[in-house]
Amino acid sequence: MTQPSQQDSEATRRMPPNLPIPQLRAEFKGQVIGPEDAGYDEARIVFLGGIDRRPTVIVRVADEADVSRVVSLARESGLELAIRSGGHSGAGHGVSQGGIVLDLSDLQALEIDPQQRTAWAQTGLTAGAYTTAAGAHGLATGFGDTGSVGIGGLTLGGGVGYLVRKHGLTIDDLIAADIVTADGQLLRTDAEAHPDLFWAIRGGGGNFGVATRFQFRLHAVDTIVGGMLMLPATAEVIASFIAEAEAAPEELSTIANIMPAPPMPFVPEEYEVRLVVLAMMAYAGGAEAGERAMAPFRALAAPVVDMVRAMPYPEIYPPDDPNYHPLAVGRTLFVDAVNRHASDTMVEHLKASTASMAVAQRLRSCAPPG
Repeated sequence: MTQPSQQDSEATRRMPPNLPIPQLRAEFKGQVIGPEDAGYDEARIVFLGGIDRRPTVIVRVADEADVSRVVSLARESGLELAIRSGGHSGAGHGVSQGGIVLDLSDLQALEIDPQQRTAWAQTGLTAGAYTTAAGAHGLATGFGDTGSVGIGGLTLGGGVGYLVRKHGLTIDDLIAADIVTADGQLLRTDAEAHPDLFWAIRGGGGNFGVATRFQFRLHAVDTIVGGMLMLPATAEVIASFIAEAEAAPEELSTIANIMPAPPMPFVPEEYEVRLVVLAMMAYAGGAEAGERAMAPFRALAAPVVDMVRAMPYPEIYPPDDPNYHPLAVGRTLFVDAVNRHASDTMVEHLKASTASMAVAQRLRSCAPPG
């Protein structure tokens, strides 16, 4: 991911002629951005660094009709179509070399029904914006661990976050979706209407259409007990932390990062670059029960940093730095258990790594019972 791929280089050599940008501006309600426009470079940047692709045109759509026109444009021109929600795709799917970018970021309408505990949300919304709005009603849908991620890609990718053990994946709370299909039709899909399409977008892979709006289920989540807990990372502490996470009540979700302590202002100087368990904790329940659930983790070792406290749920998403574009490569695997032997191996590999910031992240995902 740190270097343009061979496919990117080949795409550069076959770059098609420029589309007629002035003509496209007359056809779309939304903003049409071409390579000669002042905002082009900013509009093509995605979250991850090292992805340097130059699309032929970026269309920041204003409504579903614009989405349908972009899909038709891609079909008629034969150009690759990239869909961008928040731009966090680890594979860089939010931007194309020489193709068309359909940017959903201006589609941010949100309708919350507190009585029915449902919400209709356009797919350009970020997880943080949705969570803040829902939090005003004491409600939440579980998203990922980063507020600036777009809900479009995150939802269709599954969505593992701070409510996963209590309320499941984000996709488990998807009730219905509005989809623009490859032939430009706008369809409402749910368990009754177009059920095969509804099945397909919930794990069948990609390229079934462009999702423009989701209906989500909301849960009563007001104040949580959560935040960052940082512990020294020995193999024993890692294995014990994971054992406690598995034994914890389902209200507690944890995301543990085994990594060198980052140079944050609140990290003691003597711990910088030493391996730590940097854990994000979230107990979706009462304050007293939440403190009891945290006690076994605090007892594993003297915390390096303990920022766990009662807070409104939206505060679990701190402000994001818009200029942060890390160079990263990652591998994902599933394991049944992380025992002491696995923890020893993890520590050995992290200490031997020459990466500027080597991290092993462990997410405990578990669908609610029943």
